[in-house]
Amino acid sequence: MSKGELRSEFRQRRAALPPELIEGWSAAIAARLASLDEYLRTEVVHCYASSLPGEVRTDELIRRSLNERRRVICPRVRAHGQLEHREIAGLSDLVGSTFGLREPDPALAAPADPEAAGLIVAPGVAFTLSGGRLGMGGGYYDRFLSQVRAPIVGLAYEMQLVEALPLSAHDRRADIVVTELRVIRCR
Repeated sequence: MSKGELRSEFRQRRAALPPELIEGWSAAIAARLASLDEYLRTEVVHCYASSLPGEVRTDELIRRSLNERRRVICPRVRAHGQLEHREIAGLSDLVGSTFGLREPDPALAAPADPEAAGLIVAPGVAFTLSGGRLGMGGGYYDRFLSQVRAPIVGLAYEMQLVEALPLSAHDRRADIVVTELRVIRCR
């Protein structure tokens, strides 16, 4: 299957999940991530703000990080395939935006340097056990991830794991994939 066909198939699978399953699995994923040494050692977490149908929810992880006095940086989609990064003080700093995403409100969230993050939580449509990541197709995260050194953690449901993906040279792999059932160390 092509990347486009895989994206379509996995987006449909995620969107068909019942809300209670999404919430339960997302809570399990957040708990597993919060027990990782990489998370426990960092003071700054870079995390997407989930909003797409069926996507692993990150609100609990963001709330937990802030309650633990960690700084949280979230991305905003900008022109020309770029992400802008802003530090949020709470979930109320997030607003709806382009593509149905939730992003930091620039009136409430100050610009932040993503290099300050000790952990990058990245979304994906599908992942392999070796960290291969299929994103939404715009290349925003691949461009961003190619510029950072912090460990990359992909969040996924077990149903999003595949044996292989048609990856390109510019596709950035996750170092760790966290699902509702396990933590997969890819490197």
